Amino acid sequence: MNKFFKAASIVLSAAVLSASVSALASCGNDKPIIGIMQFGTHESLNNCYTGIMKGLEEAGITADDYDIQLVNDNFDGDTAASHAKAFVNKGAAAIVGIATPSAMQAANASNGEIPVVYCAITDDSVMSNYKNVCGSSDRPNYEATLELVTSVMGKDDLKIGVIASTAEDSDAVMIKDLQAAATAYEGMVIDVKSITDITTIGTLTTSMIEADGVDCFLNLLDNTVVGQLDNILAITDKAGVPVFGSEVEQVVDGCVAASSIDYIEIGRIAGEMAAKILKGESTAEKLGSKVISDPTPYYDPAAIKKFNLNVPTTLAGLLSITDYNK
Repeated sequence: MNKFFKAASIVLSAAVLSASVSALASCGNDKPIIGIMQFGTHESLNNCYTGIMKGLEEAGITADDYDIQLVNDNFDGDTAASHAKAFVNKGAAAIVGIATPSAMQAANASNGEIPVVYCAITDDSVMSNYKNVCGSSDRPNYEATLELVTSVMGKDDLKIGVIASTAEDSDAVMIKDLQAAATAYEGMVIDVKSITDITTIGTLTTSMIEADGVDCFLNLLDNTVVGQLDNILAITDKAGVPVFGSEVEQVVDGCVAASSIDYIEIGRIAGEMAAKILKGESTAEKLGSKVISDPTPYYDPAAIKKFNLNVPTTLAGLLSITDYNK
């Protein structure tokens, strides 16, 4: 990681720790504002931010000419709405929303008057009714995901636990895609349970293990749930139930494996789009949506050994987490 990205990570960490609307404060100059709204803090969203900054920099959009402001919505829709309105009131030149809730609040607040670039929206159709929007979409390949899961688990007739959040608009399309992919496996069951309040996620996880008898868990690209991964793993590890991540950073954090899209690249594409709009080279309508679905399988040898599972050596492109470098 170069000095620019290390600096970007430091800026993000500071914003996360403060979680303050003061990040919106003007720097006391007349530079055009680029507002970046990140829905919450976990590593795939952090990677999106790193990629956005990379895309902007590569296109020549830097802090020399723009006031680039990052705010963290702390996985809260009301906070996202407040941040979006603040950027609109300040006349931002563009707003970049990382994850569906932040992007939708930005689009609602801007009402087509300010270009909004979304980043890592899984179901990009949720943005189809908004004007002056474009961005990058992360659509999981669940055929590849289930090939990984069944290879690691060593059987097909799995009961796979999936926790979804009612706050995530993209969950429905992911569940539909996952259930469709599961029909290729005889006896496989996708056991989906939803939460409205993150404080109940521990109780729900325990219930799915003890009452539902799930063989393993599989994370969706659900930022609310992934933001609670440490709490989930504390329960599943104790119960001896493996968890499969939805991207590589979750394997770093303790999941056994994941079929992962590159989130720095997803962010870079969004940053590149924002730069083209800001430089007058294109419009949001012309740029549209770019969908990224091509994954790389990762596994954690230590977690595989802990749960007495299989290393899926037959999978093309398989990488150990020990070989992962951002």
